[in-house]
Amino acid sequence: MSIPNFITLFRIFLIPFFFTALVSYDASTGNETYRWWALAILMVASFTDALDGFIARAWHKRTELGRFLDPLADKLLLLSGYLGLLFVQKFPLHPPLWITVTIVFRDVVIVMGMIVIFLISGRLRIQPNFLGKTTTALQMVSLIAILAEWEGAVPLYYLMAVCSILSVLNYSFRELRLLKNGD
Repeated sequence: MSIPNFITLFRIFLIPFFFTALVSYDASTGNETYRWWALAILMVASFTDALDGFIARAWHKRTELGRFLDPLADKLLLLSGYLGLLFVQKFPLHPPLWITVTIVFRDVVIVMGMIVIFLISGRLRIQPNFLGKTTTALQMVSLIAILAEWEGAVPLYYLMAVCSILSVLNYSFRELRLLKNGD
């Protein structure tokens, strides 16, 4: 197994710790420890996302396992973060429910699309594009901004929601076109 894959597995390993710290936070107590732990773990996990991608490209260590694990780790991390925020009702910068629904819907559509394409074509095709990568980056940055209680988080998570919608439309049309053309 390659170094980038180990780094990705480490990111997956961090997710339960991140989620636990996040949902343990209670703004009404004035104790900020859990929020800071959640933020620190999220920042480490976000850094490992950039690091594993850089190493895989720079050292020519791209693998089929990595092409599957990396987006899975991103989805698990981000879904745990945004779903975890639903449990923390008194969080100062709580995104509206529709934003979390949009993120979950995007990921469900993309994963279900991959399954359908695999069942039809017999191939698992994971082809991220610029808009998808931008959406993932915005989701991470937005979540970091929310946990850091940065006021700029509000317009950022609205921008991220728009990119999420555009991204799922882009993936859907692209994959439907590829299926239609027999690619």
